[in-house]
Amino acid sequence: MSRRRVHSIAIELTSHCNQRCSYCYNAWREDNGRTVGALPHAELLSLVEKALRELELDHVTLTGGETFARADVFDVLDACREHGVDVQIISNGGLIDDALAQRLRAYPIRCVQITLNGPEAGLHAEHVGGEHFEATIEGIRALRRHGVPVAGCIVVTRRNAARVGEILDLFVELGVSLIALSRFSPAGYAAAHVAELLPSRSDMVDALEQAEARGAEHGLDLQVTMPVPPCVIDHADYPHVRFGGCPIGTEAQELALGPRGELRSCTLHTEVIGDARTQPFGELLDAPALRRYRDVTPEFCAPCPHRRSCLGGCGAAAASVLGDPRGLDPFVAQHVDDALAQRLAAERRDGPRAERKDGRRGGASLPVVS
Repeated sequence: MSRRRVHSIAIELTSHCNQRCSYCYNAWREDNGRTVGALPHAELLSLVEKALRELELDHVTLTGGETFARADVFDVLDACREHGVDVQIISNGGLIDDALAQRLRAYPIRCVQITLNGPEAGLHAEHVGGEHFEATIEGIRALRRHGVPVAGCIVVTRRNAARVGEILDLFVELGVSLIALSRFSPAGYAAAHVAELLPSRSDMVDALEQAEARGAEHGLDLQVTMPVPPCVIDHADYPHVRFGGCPIGTEAQELALGPRGELRSCTLHTEVIGDARTQPFGELLDAPALRRYRDVTPEFCAPCPHRRSCLGGCGAAAASVLGDPRGLDPFVAQHVDDALAQRLAAERRDGPRAERKDGRRGGASLPVVS
């Protein structure tokens, strides 16, 4: 059987995390994944082996939840190494010590990406829901001590945009030069915090100006990893920052394999394409949800020459906040949609979204795998 070419697949090893980040796109974050759980050891490894056999992958991304909250992560790393597939890891760093970092050295790891959302403990804690700053810093230092490549990440929000430069300075001090500027996207659980965290255009301009200056000064490799449509910000103004777009339906797509074996278009989307435990990956890749994703763009974008590459920004955020997976990204819509602007202003004035009848706050829920 010939293998289907896919750029990468993000394997969500577990729904559990030791942090409670307000910007988390995991739709199950409300109860820390207790209702979702994770596949048993044997079933997880069987599914990973299936993906590695059926797909021709540039690399695999291991994520969660928190990747290192799962003790058998090294068995997954063993499988990737045996198949000659490189690995990227997304972690909050808080569970990484010298012993774990030393074990990681033996594997083909491109990088471990770790997020800092403030230059000091207070601002970081506001974003991640607890006192995790020092543990994260120590995790980065342990990886660096043992020669494991580290990539930094900053989730740029309304709260920390003005301090992006200071966070970049801290990454430089830690010896990290590859850094993702992950513009906050209110998908999944994060939709409940859209008013609190969604940066405005001026917030992003402020953050990008600081990033451009640090990139030029320190030779940093900086990339905005969430869509920032060119109708909002001219990418050419920031020559030391790379900008990415939505990769769904392109050769750069990274599929998401959820903690129950469900395949999705990306880690931010909640719509399930199918159950990878029972369906061949080749069959799943031919699903209409994937093939037609780039065929529709928001009405607002119709006159724009960039609409086919931009798609109106992040469709997952549009689905979570506006109920339309092919609607306009709230990052753009907040400036052109009066109803959304008024809603955000009211939430900022009145506090978090009112609780629903089931006692949970607003936001998407994880679809059931059919």
